[in-house]
Amino acid sequence: MTSSELDESRLRRLIEAGADVVSNLDTDSLLGQIVETAAEITGARYAALGILNANRDGLDRFITFGIDDETRMRIGDPPSGLGVLGVLIKHPEPIRMHRVSEHPESFGFPPNHPPMESFLGAPIIIGDDVYGNLYLTDKRGGDFDQSDQDAVELLAGWAAIAINNARMVRKERLRAVIEASEKERHRWALELHDETLQGLGALRLLLSAAQRSEDPTRMRAAIEDVLDQLSLEITGLRGLITELRPAALDSLGLEAALESLGRRAAGTGDFDLELDIEFGRHSRLAEASELEITAYRLVQEAISNASKHARASLVVLRVKRDDTAIDIEVIDNGVGFDPQTIQAAGFGLTGMRERVAIVNGRLDIESQAGEGTRIHAHLPLAD
Repeated sequence: MTSSELDESRLRRLIEAGADVVSNLDTDSLLGQIVETAAEITGARYAALGILNANRDGLDRFITFGIDDETRMRIGDPPSGLGVLGVLIKHPEPIRMHRVSEHPESFGFPPNHPPMESFLGAPIIIGDDVYGNLYLTDKRGGDFDQSDQDAVELLAGWAAIAINNARMVRKERLRAVIEASEKERHRWALELHDETLQGLGALRLLLSAAQRSEDPTRMRAAIEDVLDQLSLEITGLRGLITELRPAALDSLGLEAALESLGRRAAGTGDFDLELDIEFGRHSRLAEASELEITAYRLVQEAISNASKHARASLVVLRVKRDDTAIDIEVIDNGVGFDPQTIQAAGFGLTGMRERVAIVNGRLDIESQAGEGTRIHAHLPLAD
């Protein structure tokens, strides 16, 4: 295909469309964008994208453009890939028709379906596999011509790249989520083993010693020690449960949960904490949203690092929210470190970066030995 087969304005629009679809990483939004663009560049009244099922013998999904919701409801179930739609499934090559009803494999249209005449179809092929097909009908002003077919084939190529890119990003995000989940499980297993189980083991020894004692005074003293230790273990378990799923995050939202986290951390740690949390007129995000959890875990990890690893005497937490994003800044005056070294992995930086990447955010870490640490996260709100 040469540029002479496409007029300059359409070629320019195709280049713009290619850049737009390739940059779209949300699969559902991307599919709708592809269908709408196909209709735009061909002048088709109706457009659809049929996604093949796992057996490659029918359609699993059917995304349309040009048919309103009410008409779609009256039509009923979406097509499964029979008739003319099935021709492209069996023979994944571009096809054009003057009148779709005249094709020997046409099944006709179901009741309440708008009439459709001219037809253009083209497959979307990713690697060696057919992902789905673009279907275009009723070109305004006449039949689809070769330039329409060339344009749709080019768009199908862009679509294949974009869909594959979106799938790879989705897999990578899923992998990151699984890894982060496994790290969390490992962390809590260590916490329970090193603190709770060892504490309970010590209680068992105290009770055993008390049971063997024949001195009532010593027995009472041992029981009092056990009761004191039980109180400490219960407090520790409550802290672990709060870290696993803070009740304030579910009931009151991120702002209240972060304030509670900061006060609790400063109360149990050996450092001063300055809080500057400003949500303004914004109440909260969607309940238990991924973004709220990400923000909470980032602050939790950063404060924990400042206390346990940096041995900071002062930690400053600033959180600002506006209409577009949440900005988090955690600054400490601790010992600092080199973020590029292998030793920095112990600070949980990999998990923090993965969490931020999953919500399409940005994480900046500034630190060097003896100079403290500044962690800044920019978490954009969903549209």
